[in-house]
Amino acid sequence: MYYKKIIYYSDELNDDFSVTKEIKKKIIDDNYNYFRQKNKLYKLWADTLYFIIVKPITKLIMVFGYHTFIHGKRKVRHFRKKGCFIFANHTNYMPDAFTPNHLNWRRNYIITGSEAVNIKGIASLVDALGAIPLPDTIGAARNFKKCISEKISYGDSITIYPEAHIWPYFTKVRPFKKESIKYPIIENCASYTCTTCYKKRKFGKRPRISVYIDGPFYPDESLPKKEMVDKLYDEIYNAMKKRCEEESTYEYYKYIKKEDEKNDSSN
Repeated sequence: MYYKKIIYYSDELNDDFSVTKEIKKKIIDDNYNYFRQKNKLYKLWADTLYFIIVKPITKLIMVFGYHTFIHGKRKVRHFRKKGCFIFANHTNYMPDAFTPNHLNWRRNYIITGSEAVNIKGIASLVDALGAIPLPDTIGAARNFKKCISEKISYGDSITIYPEAHIWPYFTKVRPFKKESIKYPIIENCASYTCTTCYKKRKFGKRPRISVYIDGPFYPDESLPKKEMVDKLYDEIYNAMKKRCEEESTYEYYKYIKKEDEKNDSSN
């Protein structure tokens, strides 16, 4: 089988193979403005950029550049009065940034690391398009939580990549920390999974991208908080895991765990 690249890894939680990992992190403190879009002129500019310019262009890039098709968008579209969270596996660069914006007609925001809003020359652009960076101080954390609550109350969606690090063209779902599951529990709202899978194209070596939407998943309020988190985590993780096992059928990059490599060489 043809592999574009072979990657050796040791830690599924912390290994990072992103080309953006060299970008310097920014300290998100009490002075970071999570509420720029309350300014009417800024919101007009941001919405024009998002809906009129970026969405049509990225749609063309997804279809013709990355051969992307999204299955199950209607599952998300019926939400109007209250927003939802989208949990997605993190396996590509531009497709991961573009795909959540095409699930429904409302705005989508993405919870990101601080480096996303510290890219020289386009930091303000990234912010306008919906990046919500994780906070580093107590004051920033308060503003972050308030920002999240406001977006959900407006009926918008917020995408979370709980694996945190990009593993390009990875065909499985990595275990992730349960910290991100707290958001839909705090907001008492629906969650969906957005699972990117890779299939072989009839022509060309780069795979076709098939994205599957599953859900909704709701917090079970009859359970104690820890059990509520565990149950919702299992539902979200298992939904993505099942999709990858059933639909991700082509390895463009081959991932090999270093322990497995040692065992193979000793046999």
